[in-house]
Amino acid sequence: MKKIGVLLILAFSLSILQSQNVYKVEESENEVVYGKSIKLFLGDKVYIQTKVKNNKIKEFTLVGRIKDSTTTIILTFNEDLLELDNNTFLKVVNPFDKTLHYKAKIRPYNKIKYFKTSIIPIFPKIYSVEMWPYKIESIVLSGFKLIK
Repeated sequence: MKKIGVLLILAFSLSILQSQNVYKVEESENEVVYGKSIKLFLGDKVYIQTKVKNNKIKEFTLVGRIKDSTTTIILTFNEDLLELDNNTFLKVVNPFDKTLHYKAKIRPYNKIKYFKTSIIPIFPKIYSVEMWPYKIESIVLSGFKLIK
């Protein structure tokens, strides 16, 4: 019984360390997917293949193209799409038949720390666009959930 407890503590500790380290990754070494977190830098457009079980997203895999449009989240993180000064946009395509919820932390340009930001849920089979009126260097997305 003690061995199971120790293994659970180690797994939990590793998960915490992994999620903390994602904030320290520089753009040149970014792998995009870190367990159940996704880190994007300005200008990124990525395809994230997911594995879903019992309405829970269990796994993320970065892919070069869409293989299954029913399970691939498309993320685009850009600035000045509307040619406005210093605006940043995040477009998230929800391929699922349920509402997609997630959390986000942003690091504004020339800042060291990440800050929580509000995100709206994305209804099934559509996309949403989040906008901030300033330049953001990177964003970390986590806590993905599918809700009816």
